[in-house]
Amino acid sequence: MSNVSITAPLFDLEGHVILTNVDSGGLADFERRNNRIATLDGGAVITDFGYSDADRTLDIRWPARDRDTVDTVRRLAKSYSRLIVATEEGCFIGAPGPFSLTDDEAQVQILVEKRIDE
Repeated sequence: MSNVSITAPLFDLEGHVILTNVDSGGLADFERRNNRIATLDGGAVITDFGYSDADRTLDIRWPARDRDTVDTVRRLAKSYSRLIVATEEGCFIGAPGPFSLTDDEAQVQILVEKRIDE
C-alpha cells in the first residue's frame, strides 16, 4: 500500500487530497517505446526508442471509506485538464482519465504527460 497526493495545478482552496492505502500495483506499471515486426524469414526486427514517463498511466485505486475525499478527487478530475500527482516514485503532471466508484473502492487513472521532479 502507498500514499498518493493529487493536487490542482492552479490555486484551489480545496484542490489537494492525500490518498492513503492506495493499491501500489497500479502505480508501478510502465512500458518502453518499442515495436516488434515479423520478418519474412521467420525472425523479427525490434525497434527500441527507450523509456519515457509520458507512456505511463497511473491507475490509482483506494478504499472509498471517506466520501469527502472521493468527492474531492471526482471534482478535481472533472474541473482540471491536468493534475499534479505525487507518489513514492516521483511527481508527475497528467490528464485525468476514467473515474469509477464501487461500494468499497474508488479509482482514477492519470495519463502522465511528464515527470516534474527532475
